[in-house]
Amino acid sequence: MKKFWRGLLTGMLGIGMVFGSLSAASAAPTPKDIQGHWAQSKLQDWLDKGYLTGYPDGTFKPNKAITRAEYVALINRLFSFKDTATVTFTDVKASNWAYSEVAKAVKAGYIRGYENNTFRPGNPITRQEAAVIAANVLRLSNDTTSTTFKDAAQISIWARGAVAATANLKIINGYPNGTFAPKKSLTRAEAVNIVGNSAAHYSGEPSATPTPTPTPSATPAPVPSAGTGGGGGGGDTVVYPTVSGATYSHVGAVTADVYLTPSVTGSVYYVVAPGTAALPTVNDVYLGSAGSGVTVANKGFKAATAGSTVSFSVYGLTANTDYSAFIILVDQYGNKSLSAARVDFKTAASTTVTGITYAAPGASTTVTSVVYVTYEAVGDSAGQIRYVVIPSDPSVAPGAAAPSAAQVWNGQNAAGVEVGSGWSGTPAVTVGTQTPITITGLASGKEYKVYLVAGNGSGSYSPVEVVTVQTK
Repeated sequence: MKKFWRGLLTGMLGIGMVFGSLSAASAAPTPKDIQGHWAQSKLQDWLDKGYLTGYPDGTFKPNKAITRAEYVALINRLFSFKDTATVTFTDVKASNWAYSEVAKAVKAGYIRGYENNTFRPGNPITRQEAAVIAANVLRLSNDTTSTTFKDAAQISIWARGAVAATANLKIINGYPNGTFAPKKSLTRAEAVNIVGNSAAHYSGEPSATPTPTPTPSATPAPVPSAGTGGGGGGGDTVVYPTVSGATYSHVGAVTADVYLTPSVTGSVYYVVAPGTAALPTVNDVYLGSAGSGVTVANKGFKAATAGSTVSFSVYGLTANTDYSAFIILVDQYGNKSLSAARVDFKTAASTTVTGITYAAPGASTTVTSVVYVTYEAVGDSAGQIRYVVIPSDPSVAPGAAAPSAAQVWNGQNAAGVEVGSGWSGTPAVTVGTQTPITITGLASGKEYKVYLVAGNGSGSYSPVEVVTVQTK
């Protein structure tokens, strides 16, 4: 522990965008805005030791929100995460100062992005997100999900185990009124408190990919899933969540669609790895890993409703390559599948039409969505790429099946019917440049499949690519 704290100052150097410039360790004046603050004692201690300083105007701004990028930068330095992974988030470009920090966080395995493949680096980090990071970094077990917070029902399913684990160790605490406020932005003072508390439970060098602590023999039994026991009498049987019918539907050269049916309402977590990787553990998949030393091509999570078909699109693939998608289901109580489901597929080979080399979703509003696409070479001079938009929800419009390349080129759905206004087009793209395509005329809160194809104007087409978008 002493070694950790001796290294803490070095770790904090360069993190000025979070806590201001650092000075040598010495007694420091008390910033005027922390006097009487609940965290004054710890903040003053860190100020005195030179771990951080306030701002030139004599303030520390303890109640200012800390962003997701700033927080992962702090974690990386404190826990010496230096290795990097490829960043595929559409809103974290190589020119962004946070790119390298996000790359370290992804490699370490303690952070995930959002369902639309964004990271939102400038967004304030929430208290439940900070709890998940702490649990992942310290490799805490998340098997127990119950807490005594009055607003426990407001904690997202994916964060309940982490909140329970970190609250139990008093790494992150609730408020005097008995609430946790899981979706409240984390403040600078709270960040210092959580980091300090986490350090007290850190006993060694972190692994390259943190994994939960092995379950002790005295771990409480999982909470029974909804609907598993009826009436009184006790003796409820735990029914672990499962997925059935897991298969692939449409597979392009660089994208693919996977379908499944969940047994209970909760969240589906998945990772996609190239080749014929061995089946990873459930916790590996939950943390976005396919196992030690295995490259992950794509990962994500998605809300799921019991008995209803769920689909997710996979991006960043390579043509004519074998892949395996590993999938688990986590119910509303935090119970996980006992093992991961597996779907093997092979991407399409490139055709004589050199076409789409990358396709992925971008940001969405209530009525629009952005799709990013990269085109490799010039095809039809009238428009190298064409697309159609098909609602995933049959209640919005018919024709939700995947159209053929010729149908996409002609602006039609799978039934051969032309799609609605704004739901097909011939975007202007620059060869070799990632180009945003804005889809308009969408309905709020709905999921859509965007199918794209490249053609040469003479009846030859590239493989059809698919991108799933979700409006707010």
